Amino acid sequence: MTHEIKNVAIAGASGSLGSHILQAVVKAGRFNVTILTRKVIDNVPSGTAVKVVDYESASDLASALKGQDALVDATSVPDPSLAIRLMDAAVSAGVYRIVPSEFSSDPTNCKGRSLPPFQGKAKALEYVQKLADTGKITWTVISNHAFLDWGLRMSFFGVDLQNKNIKYLKPGTTVIPMTTLKSVGTAVANALIKAENTKNRICYICSTQKTQKDLTELSKQALGEEDWKSEDVNTEDAFNKAMAKLQAGQADMQVIGDIIRFSISTPGYINRLEKTDNDLLGVKTLSDEEVKKIIRRSYEFKRPHAGACYLTIGPLYFWSGDSGSYLAHRLTKAALTHGLYSILSS
Repeated sequence: MTHEIKNVAIAGASGSLGSHILQAVVKAGRFNVTILTRKVIDNVPSGTAVKVVDYESASDLASALKGQDALVDATSVPDPSLAIRLMDAAVSAGVYRIVPSEFSSDPTNCKGRSLPPFQGKAKALEYVQKLADTGKITWTVISNHAFLDWGLRMSFFGVDLQNKNIKYLKPGTTVIPMTTLKSVGTAVANALIKAENTKNRICYICSTQKTQKDLTELSKQALGEEDWKSEDVNTEDAFNKAMAKLQAGQADMQVIGDIIRFSISTPGYINRLEKTDNDLLGVKTLSDEEVKKIIRRSYEFKRPHAGACYLTIGPLYFWSGDSGSYLAHRLTKAALTHGLYSILSS
């Protein structure tokens, strides 16, 4: 039986990705949208409902989700317990579809998923799949790999646009699928519209697929060839040091960044997409000229100063047996130490 989705709840709608998802779902004009939030918020789109919830309370979440056809989880905390709590609440409320807080690389890539930042995601996805196997809910995962515009703004790919400095992530020839935040939002909206086509499956999208060397060349074309500096980075060495620190409980942003940069620069941990769901979900493949426009906009982007900073590293989940909550605590503490306002996967 075809199930039309009309009522959509979004958790984490004020995040960097969540805000794009909210905009796209509202713009679709097909849904009654409800934002789940910890506190009262202003400046929400016209016609959008807001429900203040206690994210630590499964019963409160279930009550807020009554009457909803779908839940989009755009939250991220360094522990999968919230994602699982939202899943349980959705089942209790009779929600038909959940879009879990995946929004990262290929969930079927065992090497990539074995790394600490993605182990929690694997646990949450396995959990919702088991719920679906018993007919309690359906799910759709959006696998967008790296965030193109965010990665350029934050120099995450080793290309520092503001300072014209390249840190070559050796070998620099690994193809990285990348998607803009706006396109991820578009994909979510269309996945809900085309609910039967996206039922209980992973949808793969990307705006472009480039190596770090490709991004470097496009950046030079976009900003001028002059005054660029470069240095080589041994990502394997940085990865090994980061893993040692992580095992010692010394989780911070540099540690997590080094692990993820290793994953996006090492063959086998990330792979070129040979087939995508771009056409199904309305995601445009960008030309080189369009990528250069994003590079120019990213160059003009002014990062907030420490103390007012809002950082997205995403998506980041930790799960390491009994140490999972400890790692989560360390990451949150690191964020506060560095003056970050929030950590979001989206």
